[in-house]
Amino acid sequence: MKPEPRDRPARPAPAGGRSAPLAAAAEEPRGLERFSAQRLDFPAVRALFERLCSTALGRRTLAELAPRHGPDARAALERVRELCAVAGGEEPSLGDLCDAPALLAAAREERRALSAEELSSLLAFLRGAVRLAAWGRERAATLPEIAALFSALPDLSSLALELERGLDGRGGIRDDASPKLARLREAVRQATQALERRAQAIANRPEVRVALADGAVARVGLRDGRLVLAVKAKSAGRVRGLVHDRSQSGETVFIEPAELVEEGNRLAAARSDEGHEVQRLLVEWTRSALDRAPAVERQAVALGELELALVGARFCKRYGARAPALPDKQGPQELILRQARHPLLVEQELCGELERCVPVDLRLGGDFDILVITGPNTGGKTLALKTAGLAGLLARLGLPFPCAAGSQVPLYGAIVADIGDEQEIEQSLSTFSAHLRRIAAGLPLAGPTTLFLLDELGGGTDPADGAALGTALLDHLRRQRAPTLASTHIGRLKEFAFRHARVENACAEFDAQSLRPLYTLLLGTPGESRALAIARRLGFAPDLIQRAEALVERPPDESRRLMEDIREARTEAERSRSSADATRARIAEMERELELLRGDLLRREQALLGDAERVLEGRLAAARSAHDRGLRLLEQLPAAQRQAFEPVFAELGRALSGAALSSARQQFLAGLRKGDTVYVPRYQKRCPVLKLDREKGRVKLRLGKQELELPLDDISAYEEL
Repeated sequence: MKPEPRDRPARPAPAGGRSAPLAAAAEEPRGLERFSAQRLDFPAVRALFERLCSTALGRRTLAELAPRHGPDARAALERVRELCAVAGGEEPSLGDLCDAPALLAAAREERRALSAEELSSLLAFLRGAVRLAAWGRERAATLPEIAALFSALPDLSSLALELERGLDGRGGIRDDASPKLARLREAVRQATQALERRAQAIANRPEVRVALADGAVARVGLRDGRLVLAVKAKSAGRVRGLVHDRSQSGETVFIEPAELVEEGNRLAAARSDEGHEVQRLLVEWTRSALDRAPAVERQAVALGELELALVGARFCKRYGARAPALPDKQGPQELILRQARHPLLVEQELCGELERCVPVDLRLGGDFDILVITGPNTGGKTLALKTAGLAGLLARLGLPFPCAAGSQVPLYGAIVADIGDEQEIEQSLSTFSAHLRRIAAGLPLAGPTTLFLLDELGGGTDPADGAALGTALLDHLRRQRAPTLASTHIGRLKEFAFRHARVENACAEFDAQSLRPLYTLLLGTPGESRALAIARRLGFAPDLIQRAEALVERPPDESRRLMEDIREARTEAERSRSSADATRARIAEMERELELLRGDLLRREQALLGDAERVLEGRLAAARSAHDRGLRLLEQLPAAQRQAFEPVFAELGRALSGAALSSARQQFLAGLRKGDTVYVPRYQKRCPVLKLDREKGRVKLRLGKQELELPLDDISAYEEL
């Protein structure tokens, strides 16, 4: 991946400041994982996902997200795929889901009751859980993994009902939350009204009116729960009573008239009693909620996973990402990245900070376990490592990654990333020592399920020593079948890849004409540093360049030609393989899209057939009704005329009988049993079947508290009639 040449080589900026101390990485696998995640820019990438969260619960779920076990990761990625596949407008509204477990945890830790507002948030959470669970279950056919989230959630309807009876929906408590509270609030209302009337009467007295601030007759208010008059400070002596407060300017004092003090005391006592009852209710409801905290947590986990899937689908839409395929558990664990892009660079491109982000193709783990990447500086070697590592990390978390169809990411058990040359100054570690400490911390994990990402392998020390140590390390990882991506400038490591099975070379391509890196990887061939060409382009003196070229150790001509032949052959083979793989991926994607289209067409066909059945049944019902009305009219005719029409009506009745029924109608009547529920169009009601008489073509139903008997022709399976 790269910017256009006009920009400096773009690399994701390190996120989260300095790395964790290397000692922590060496002490425990979790410390190593955190360190590797930081080197892969995960904190900054997680911030991109966080922007797409809409609730506090979703943000906490994302913040606490840890690598998953295989089945959990597969299910999470499948949920993202399901939501990406549904038609527009299918995304459910999460509303304002609070972090209910956090609320309950805070109440328990602080040994306090939840406030009315907090309980209202909890109630909204419970209602949201019911609504979203229903949304998921209704779409079980198309969203099976989403529906599975809500398949066995605990029933918290009793808690919701308890809160609904007590809360007013505006963050307050209903007057009728308890009989005692209703009595107390009514007493407070009456006492307040009586007190306000007396205060108003006092304010209207001529000797008091002239003392009121701003000449306002009705400036009656509350200070610390006491009813007061706003009085000019210079006229305070005209109003006998208690001064409760002063304005900031000091020109107004707030006086409780002496005549109201006793009544004010009684009102304060009533309000105190009301407050005690409110607190009792809050404690009671909080206890009920805390008793059900495990069930609330289970609901929160399901809702958090739903929001993660929604965030993943939004991420796919914004960043051109997808949930990559996962290898079969029993098959080869091959990493295949097609058109992969680092999310931070995609974000820069979207924001206009980067002209273009060039995607990278990469594979590992099929016919080779170790890929040695060489080439010029700023050519994209480090970025390729970060892209592969981040794809693996996000897959373990059940999150999508920007890549094309045909991409596949194994669920690695661990990722060891030695990327960057940051020195641990506090521990007085050199660059080389820092590299060694990072690698040493990961070596005990070496195996087929641990991905190693080694940047500038063998660098930072004497070239001979670095080459020897790098070769020994790659050989160890090769023997352990550990999937490894290693970037280097050391020629001996290229030769190692040529000479050993399960090890392959790759180069970061370079434009020899413009002397610019192309930021793409080419498998099967080693790269060159192009240091002298770059130095020449940057203006180094020609004689200096010539002396440097004379000093470069080159292999014999024959060996060099042989390596060039091998390089060309491998390059061509890799290009052919990549083209074939891309074609197969496109075919697989087209087959999947065709399968989805076939399923959609089948559903549409079934819907159209159902509509046709309903229309047919409705028209038959209308015809039968008209036939019955005609028979009733026929009975009113003289016998001679009736005899002339009776054969016509008999023929019409036969045409409208079971022989005219659709196959769906016949199946409905054949499967009808006592206890089934049917729809009665004439009453527009659904009724249970009490008795069925097929010989007479009659059915007895219960409609409310009544029983009625109808012809089979009068019932339907379709409410839309």
